[in-house]
Amino acid sequence: MAKSPLSHKCDQPGNTNSFSHFTREDGAYKWNTILRGFLERNDPKKAILGFAHMRRRGIKADSYALLFVIKACGLIMPGVFEGKQMHAQALKLGFGSEVVTQTALLRMYCLFGDLLAAQKVFDETPQRDIIQWNALISIFAQRDHPNIAIRAARAMVNENVRPDEVTVVSIVSACTRLKALEHGKQVHGYATKNLSGFDAFVRNALINMYAQCGCLSNAHHVFEKMSCRNVVSWTSIINGYGENGRPSEALALFKEMETAGVRPDEVTVLAVVSMCTKLGSSEIGEWIDEYVKKNGFQENINIMNALIDMHSKCGNIEKACQIFDQMTERTLISWTAIIQGLAMHGYGVAALVRFSQMQREGFKPDDIVFLSVMNACSHAGLVVEGKQCFESMAEEHGMTPSIEHWGSMVDLLCRAGLLGEAFQFLVSMPVKPDAVIWRTLIGACRDQGNISLARQVMDYVLDLEPEHSGNYILKSNLHAVVGDWDGVHEVRNDMGFREVTTKRDPAHSYIEAQHNVI
Repeated sequence: MAKSPLSHKCDQPGNTNSFSHFTREDGAYKWNTILRGFLERNDPKKAILGFAHMRRRGIKADSYALLFVIKACGLIMPGVFEGKQMHAQALKLGFGSEVVTQTALLRMYCLFGDLLAAQKVFDETPQRDIIQWNALISIFAQRDHPNIAIRAARAMVNENVRPDEVTVVSIVSACTRLKALEHGKQVHGYATKNLSGFDAFVRNALINMYAQCGCLSNAHHVFEKMSCRNVVSWTSIINGYGENGRPSEALALFKEMETAGVRPDEVTVLAVVSMCTKLGSSEIGEWIDEYVKKNGFQENINIMNALIDMHSKCGNIEKACQIFDQMTERTLISWTAIIQGLAMHGYGVAALVRFSQMQREGFKPDDIVFLSVMNACSHAGLVVEGKQCFESMAEEHGMTPSIEHWGSMVDLLCRAGLLGEAFQFLVSMPVKPDAVIWRTLIGACRDQGNISLARQVMDYVLDLEPEHSGNYILKSNLHAVVGDWDGVHEVRNDMGFREVTTKRDPAHSYIEAQHNVI
């Protein structure tokens, strides 16, 4: 069993964490002051060690000591083992039913992401106040359980607990994840009527919700109504326009933000770089590059990585390489960005050189890097190198290639004109190829004039997607290329027999959301 700081002999001679100069006579008040001091100095481990020493000296802990140490457990990661020990201590000392202790435990389990434990503590709380409800709703909203968060909000209202700004932010966040626009509007209406002068946190959440739901007019309306806009407000509206296909307007808002004298943070700059990437203009790319330098963001690794990606996609691979080479510190994302950029521009050998350099510098490649290198080999016609890269995934790095890696290998072989080898590679795959990979081979066969193999491959595609009308049209066209009109009629008849129509039913989806929660 793992050793816990609670069992550490902190009064051992020579230990810098010694508490031996504190005695039993010092009393709980002095010990509480010590424990709180450790928390204020951001040293939660010493707070836990101090509590262990206090208990061994026979000093009776009160609810305040427990409160401090439970909070300390939530601040060390992972502190689950210590946290559960403190939960047991609270029950043993008779403080388990106190609201203050239960609230602290609830918050601690929320920090750990332990939904079951948090729910259990909550259910055992006899009198639940707004703080406890907010903690529970927040954890469900943040941990990909937005529907449960909304149901918890309804239960809270049913117990006559009035939602506050914190509750509203959590519910709006849940609506954002569900893309539940109408429900979000209802929550907005509640906030307007019941929360006089609600703060920027609520308005920022509403801006993000409306933007994520594609309702930019409402997002902008909330933004315009704000008397005081902070950097989060500006970033939310800029991101909203960018993510809804309006990057030019997002950049215009960024310039308004500059005029308003609000300094952007890392998230804002990353959003603006993303807008420049979407616009694909090298001129705008140079502008944001200069902005980053002038405003002191050139040491931010995340922004530098984004700039490498942007310059690559805007056609300036030389600038991307220059930024990469000037970086004093790099991450795996940095290497991935430059390798992808080189692959995109057809510099297969250069991508391989960077790949080797990356490994020499101690970076372990992941599946995305391997895919980028294989794509680079594919575009550059480096068949041998591409095969070696694919084989090394399993043999040297113990990784299982995904369907994307298999597809990249097929693309590599097809581009090199090795259609027969590509076909044999597909039929020998340990995982079942999808229709997309088969169609890659069919397209290559058609372009390279191997109609016989293309027609053979079509049978595999039709087995996978017997109701897809496009497959029958493709097969019909393959027969027509070689003048096989009987084959064309046979395909048409087969479509009629299977009742396959060229008209596709419009795609639709739905979101099941709870309504009238508040």
